[in-house]
Amino acid sequence: MNAPTRAHVLALACIAAAMAAFAFGLYALSGDATRLRTPGIAAESAGETTVAEPVRRDDLVRHLARNPRDGRAWVLLARQDFADGRFPDAAIAYEKALAASTKVATDPAIWCEYADALGMAQNGRLEGRPRELVMKALAMNEAHPKALEMAGSAAFEQGEYQSAVNYWRQLLAQLPPRSVPHRELATAIAQAEQRLPGAR
Repeated sequence: MNAPTRAHVLALACIAAAMAAFAFGLYALSGDATRLRTPGIAAESAGETTVAEPVRRDDLVRHLARNPRDGRAWVLLARQDFADGRFPDAAIAYEKALAASTKVATDPAIWCEYADALGMAQNGRLEGRPRELVMKALAMNEAHPKALEMAGSAAFEQGEYQSAVNYWRQLLAQLPPRSVPHRELATAIAQAEQRLPGAR
């Protein structure tokens, strides 16, 4: 049986993540990274933020040149760059977002997105800095679906199959029983378990 791929398990995590409410939404933002609540670009009044219209990348870059402390706009730019396959640029934008805004920096979903951008920039692998960022996200929220998925994937990459099983079982508990994501993640867990010492 083939080993579970990151792309395969990422799809499961996106479904699991959709069940939770996070400050900025999560990595798989329905394919449209341009629709996001962005206080620096959308109208903002007394702390209220309206939904922004689709924003072109050039407009975002100009906006950020004038408003470099707009953390949510940096996230928006990062998501656009990620969707366009500009992974190093996306990673830089995530780093700037985290530095610019305390609110962004307390969102584990953004740390996971940053880790994913760095991982994609190094041929889809999570070893090194990406894995460190995932563990930071888990330290913020030990039940975060995206962080659990990525922590399991990072462990699987390094042959740490028991750790992968442990992380993915925590994610499995968040998925609806008998659902397709539950069944597929259970299959990935079984594949990891087959690689444990003493497994037949």
